[in-house]
Amino acid sequence: MRASLVRERGLWVAVVIAALAFFATGIPNGGALHAAGKTLAVVIDAEANRADEAEAIAADLRAIGVQADVRVWEWSALKDSALKGERQMYLTDWGSAYFDPFDLAVPKLRTKDRGNYSHYSNPAFDRAVDTALTTIDPEVRRKAYYEAQSILYEDAPWIFGYYLSETEAARAEVQNWQPAMDSRINLHDVGLTRGDTIVVGMKTDKAVSLDPAMHRERDTETVLRNMFDGLVTRTWDGKVVPEIAESWTTPADNVYVFKIRKGIKFHNGEELDADDVVFTFERVLKEGAIGGRSSPRKGLLGPLEKVEKVDKYTVRFTLANPFPVFLQALVHTQVVPKDYIEKVGDEEFARKPVGCGPFKFVGGRLDDQIVMERFDDYYGGSPDLPPVGPAKVKRAIFRMMPDPTVRIAALKAGEVQIVQQVPPDLAASLKKDRNVQVKSVEGTRVYCVELNCAKPPFDDARVRRALNYAINWDRILETIYGGTARRLATAFLPSGFGFNPDLKPYPYDPEKAKELLREAGYSVR
Repeated sequence: MRASLVRERGLWVAVVIAALAFFATGIPNGGALHAAGKTLAVVIDAEANRADEAEAIAADLRAIGVQADVRVWEWSALKDSALKGERQMYLTDWGSAYFDPFDLAVPKLRTKDRGNYSHYSNPAFDRAVDTALTTIDPEVRRKAYYEAQSILYEDAPWIFGYYLSETEAARAEVQNWQPAMDSRINLHDVGLTRGDTIVVGMKTDKAVSLDPAMHRERDTETVLRNMFDGLVTRTWDGKVVPEIAESWTTPADNVYVFKIRKGIKFHNGEELDADDVVFTFERVLKEGAIGGRSSPRKGLLGPLEKVEKVDKYTVRFTLANPFPVFLQALVHTQVVPKDYIEKVGDEEFARKPVGCGPFKFVGGRLDDQIVMERFDDYYGGSPDLPPVGPAKVKRAIFRMMPDPTVRIAALKAGEVQIVQQVPPDLAASLKKDRNVQVKSVEGTRVYCVELNCAKPPFDDARVRRALNYAINWDRILETIYGGTARRLATAFLPSGFGFNPDLKPYPYDPEKAKELLREAGYSVR
């Protein structure tokens, strides 16, 4: 009922605003317009969960003479419209799978890249990030990323926003638990002072797939990485360490050779070897390799061209060019059993997955819960992430619970032991509960207001910079997020390589905003 009301409200508001814009100007889509007297008029599009933020931004813009209205959308419809270039200004966010701008600023802002919904294009920015992604020299990379950030700051293709702390909570009986910066919940290391089952309240309404090659979604990955392991993994704060791989060498800048641990078993008893590793990566790299479908994860592997078996426990990776974040890329590819998949087929594998991780699949539904049991023959996991050995608990359940109030109520009642994404207001009250522990870690998701840089008025950098000066983010973040958010100067995160700490966020300066708007030909208040 609540979701239906939000949808109806969003559609009603969209129709009314579009009609008013059309009759007033003859221009559809509620875009940013030059009304009589050169008044700048904008419609700020947002999802329902960020409507209050959009309203606060609109209020700041109205204070300097901009006509600003808010429209509420469902994300899928808003995304489709933005991709078509129909939206002018909308709130969005983008999460990174890497601790590097390769998967954050680059796809969002490089010319015609996969996530560039703002249609921004600057050849100088493209050259800078291309340099950073094709050299292994860290100083050259850092210098190139610094240059890219300076370009973004001056061009202001977005209204640059903030990042949030990732806050999770667990029952007091949960031991050795730590939220990860990439949102992964690793239950191998977690124990209980009483009981033998951990139930995790997930913030999503469903997992995308149980095939690790057939999704591009962070919540799905956190479920799967408890059943599957990769050649390497990450510590909670982002350091890459060996997992299935025992060691690796780099005989050339574009070649990596991995030695595989001996004696690793899949959940069906088969031994893991080089054939499984080669098969895993070829499923991702080759078009149509998964029952006629292609893996959406190919882009995560960058310029990887070829994976070859050297011997039973050695695999060689060859890249088209040096790719300095290749080890980070490997974190996101989990090894699957070649013989099992060839025997049962890709569809059956997705229904009854078999991995070599600390837990094995028992049953469940993608939109309900996924149930796992401890794999007693587990090889132990990364020696760099103690404790090494079988999981501490016998059973793990990932339960889909998208409503945060439902998650928190279940945690307080002891129905779940860990919950994802605790809102700031609920976190404050949970901290007073002696039966609950609350922890936060720096997040890896950028929140911003994207502007359509390909159309007036946001094809003018003066207007884009003006709006950056016009927003009082500090007040908004304190009011809405209770001090759990941090401002950003551009689309680069402090947790990522090459972040420039000397580049400060745009200050709140309405007079500077009005000066820039006057230069661009608009009247101000």
